[in-house]
Amino acid sequence: MKKTLSTLWLLLVAALFITSCQEEENVNDIPGVSQSTWTTGVTIAADATSAEYTFQAAGAWIASSQQSWCSVTSKGQAGASTLTLTFEPNTSREDRTTLISIAFTDGYKGDSFVVTQEGDPSGQDPTEEGPLVNQYFDEFLSYYYLWNTEYKAMERDFSTPYVDDYENNFFVQSLLRLGRTTGANNLDYKNGTLYSYVTRTAGTRTTSTRATDGEIDHSYLGLEKEMTDSYGIASISIIYFTDQNGQPTGSYGFAVSALYPDSPAEEAGLQRGDIIAEVNGREITDYMSAYYDLMAPSAGASVTVGLNEPGIPTLSFTTTRLYPTPVLAEEVFEEGGTRIGYLNYSGFDAAYDNDLLQALRDLKAQGISELILDLRYNGGGHVMSANMLSTVIAGSQADGQVFAYYRYNDDRMADVEGTADETGMEYVEAVDRFKEGFYYGDYDGADLSREGLGLQRLYVLTTASTASASELVINSLRGIGIDVVTVGETSNGKNVGMEGTSFSLEGYTYEMFPITFQSYNADNYSIPSTGVTPDIAAADWDEYNGYMPFGPDEPLIAAAIEDITGVTATAATKAARATPLRAQRIDLAAPVRQHPQGMIVLRNTPFESGER
Repeated sequence: MKKTLSTLWLLLVAALFITSCQEEENVNDIPGVSQSTWTTGVTIAADATSAEYTFQAAGAWIASSQQSWCSVTSKGQAGASTLTLTFEPNTSREDRTTLISIAFTDGYKGDSFVVTQEGDPSGQDPTEEGPLVNQYFDEFLSYYYLWNTEYKAMERDFSTPYVDDYENNFFVQSLLRLGRTTGANNLDYKNGTLYSYVTRTAGTRTTSTRATDGEIDHSYLGLEKEMTDSYGIASISIIYFTDQNGQPTGSYGFAVSALYPDSPAEEAGLQRGDIIAEVNGREITDYMSAYYDLMAPSAGASVTVGLNEPGIPTLSFTTTRLYPTPVLAEEVFEEGGTRIGYLNYSGFDAAYDNDLLQALRDLKAQGISELILDLRYNGGGHVMSANMLSTVIAGSQADGQVFAYYRYNDDRMADVEGTADETGMEYVEAVDRFKEGFYYGDYDGADLSREGLGLQRLYVLTTASTASASELVINSLRGIGIDVVTVGETSNGKNVGMEGTSFSLEGYTYEMFPITFQSYNADNYSIPSTGVTPDIAAADWDEYNGYMPFGPDEPLIAAAIEDITGVTATAATKAARATPLRAQRIDLAAPVRQHPQGMIVLRNTPFESGER
């Protein structure tokens, strides 16, 4: 029987409900669940109607299922607890999967497990013959996947249909997720998240027009800005409201964490830190439906949101076509006679490299001597953009230096000449790695040797959402002796990356991003899988105030400024709300992606089926 994933598995399987209470004893690190009777993966029959599991709870808890065919006990108290699941019969021949998550209202570390309901052998089969795309996936993985030896040893089912990007496809769930159980891909399937992914769009890829002189032109890679219908909300966090005793009320909300500049939502008055408690006049009980209403609206859609603040009216706005630039903010703070640049960058999307370069040029023109690089919500993206950013920050210090070393699978490492030709990178025998230098000089039309900031020190703001290419910037700059001071929370710990490829088949364009390498800096050091521990700890989310607007009084920014100037931040930095927030954040991997994620190296030419 084939094992399939539910519609949000790829991006939501990391949905451990972890609260952000900051108490003297860091209870976030203490597991809230013990003596549980479930396993990481639970399988039930197609006609099963219910199941019960017991556990010991460290505190009051709330539980949820990601799929409507499985309902779950909503909440319970500390002590001996029972989790009851109720199922609808599965009438399909395909297995289906849901994620059961348990969160704690007083800060203990949550837990989750996957329930797979078997298909009915006599039910309807959506396909008897798998799509041709599976052959392409298999050939690419067999050669490039970092754990290709273990992959090729697995029994591979080519009949699995491609349903959509995040549900049933041979590449994502039938093999790579299951590979975790065989001891392979430990760094790919981490903390319940599968980093490798594939996307599919209708039609074929188009290329951009030629950039003007002095600008970056990636048209030969097919990278171009794409407009989208949007209200302008760049990111939000899902929260659940609690009563005076810290117990869940059953209502949810959205904490606005970032907005696109000059967007309809921003012009209507919405700002970072606002708490959306109602959407179109209704309380939020189905948070995923409301999430998509706000983050993926259709053209011409309008919405009215009610804020969780006394005396503040509702706000209404309508979608517009906009470029979702990852450059969310640039500013210069004048503090104690020091000109401090601030750059908020939410994704390494090479299509927007000119936006990034222009922001760096603007900061340089204003004579900054320090830079705060805000990567707190940056899950990575294109390595070329990470290299460009790092090169400009370092200036001449990057000239001739190693940006990163790469280690590929054993087959490719054994074929030094072939891998060097394929990647365009030089093999360095002393470290048994292939190296990539900093882009000091021409970068697809822009001369980076003229753009350098030449900083000796860099402040980077981080959270658990800071991953991949973001961590690569930190690691690579430290590798050439630049003092990188991290401020905030521990980063994700993703030290592996992808070589992406695209191909067109039967009216669709597919893009594949499997994990194919591990990265190291010039000192041959790889970011630990536990993440980068902040040099200066500060919380992005405050349980009483939520998020603070970006600016010199925001906690992470204020902590960096204080370290730069030696002057303690003012009391206004954490001015309390008129009414305590009484809400807890739910940490979910964002189901709507505006930009590439990961640590992506693009192939200059498509991978042709049958070439390996």
